[in-house]
Amino acid sequence: MKTQPSKPRAHAAALLWAAILGALSALACVAARLTFRLLQWLFTGQSGMLPHAAATLPPLRRVLVPVVGALCAWTILRARQRSSPTPYVDYGKAVRASDGVIPFPSTLWRTAASAFSIATGAAIGREGSMIQFASATTSLAGSWAGRYLTKRALTRPRTAVLLRDFPLPTQVACGVAAAVSAAYQAPVAGVFFASEIVLARATLPEYSLLLTASVAGWLLSRPLLGPSPIFAAPAALPPLQAGWLWLLPLALFLSLLSPAYQWLIRCARGARSLPLALVWGGAAVGLLSLVRTEVWGNGDQALRDLLHTDALPAASALGTLLVLRLLATTLCVGVGTIGGVFTPTLFVGAALGLLAAHLVHAPSPLLFAFTGLGALLAAVTRAPLMATFMAVELTGRWELLPIALLSNLAASQLASRLTPHSLYAIATTEPGDHHRTPIQTPAQSMPLPEKPHSRRRR
Repeated sequence: MKTQPSKPRAHAAALLWAAILGALSALACVAARLTFRLLQWLFTGQSGMLPHAAATLPPLRRVLVPVVGALCAWTILRARQRSSPTPYVDYGKAVRASDGVIPFPSTLWRTAASAFSIATGAAIGREGSMIQFASATTSLAGSWAGRYLTKRALTRPRTAVLLRDFPLPTQVACGVAAAVSAAYQAPVAGVFFASEIVLARATLPEYSLLLTASVAGWLLSRPLLGPSPIFAAPAALPPLQAGWLWLLPLALFLSLLSPAYQWLIRCARGARSLPLALVWGGAAVGLLSLVRTEVWGNGDQALRDLLHTDALPAASALGTLLVLRLLATTLCVGVGTIGGVFTPTLFVGAALGLLAAHLVHAPSPLLFAFTGLGALLAAVTRAPLMATFMAVELTGRWELLPIALLSNLAASQLASRLTPHSLYAIATTEPGDHHRTPIQTPAQSMPLPEKPHSRRRR
């Protein structure tokens, strides 16, 4: 009688499959990122930072490029509504309510639409589309593997059962962890993004799978997307002093502001009913960029500038940029531009931290920017561990891990008492659409029909 594989061997097989899924997810992220760069070069003649590209354009073209990109995105979404009957399911709903099934065609259509918006300066995060596309790729690969192993279950039960404890929702979560790791070069934050936001909670075996996938995605993407921290902060830190005592009150203050920030992101959603809604968002970005070119894009260049200076920026200039970017992001989200708000939120937190540094005459603005970006992210996502490791991995300042952990835990706890809603409850749908109920499908765990008349050892 054939024996079933031991649990250690089954877990080893699951770890190997998690690494493969992580690599696939990272490749999907890289493909999406390179597509964004190619389209940006076609529209602007530049493939670097979007604000730099905007600065090279004459004023009229700086206004028209986001409008044309939004019109292309709107055309793609209209074509998708007419030709693709499959509903859209985001990765969070897929893991929690749809057994990990993400229809790939609808995600592909939306990623294409998002690419035109992002490449032409929409004030929205590109990571949302990258993670969604990567998770849909992971879901597709997991579904194919499940069907293949189901066929082999009757003839090779010993092989088929190796992945029986690796259900499709967990596979998708592994893909999300790898996508975050690749997009931000933050493998530890990718693990906690998947566990705190996507799965809501995870077991120890699931953490090992998430970590394997995240590291695999990180290692594969490093030579393709760059190995250094995205927002590396080179400024030297001052010795411990009384000014550091303001950091915890700053974190608590930002948690008090988090409901207002989430309301602001939501407040313009009625604009989706406008004709050619996406085009209005592109026009708003183009017009606002006449004042500051940093309005273009997800805010990565503006955030990098904030973290790369020893001198505290002028409060008036910083406040102006903050207002312009908030307005642009709110309008883009309001009209239904497809993308994320993760990086824009990081910029808002850092900018508010620097404004607070002005009020207390802080000797080290970097500490306030660092605390601000992590605390606001923790408050609006309810994911303090993810926000903590995201802050230290993005900036490369691992020596600030204890400060970040304390402030982010406090900010998350206080924010959860103010409102039950988190930032990732805001799922961007297509213009004019309402939230859909996720499709219901049969369970998609790895296979497990038994061979007739065989007995399974328990």
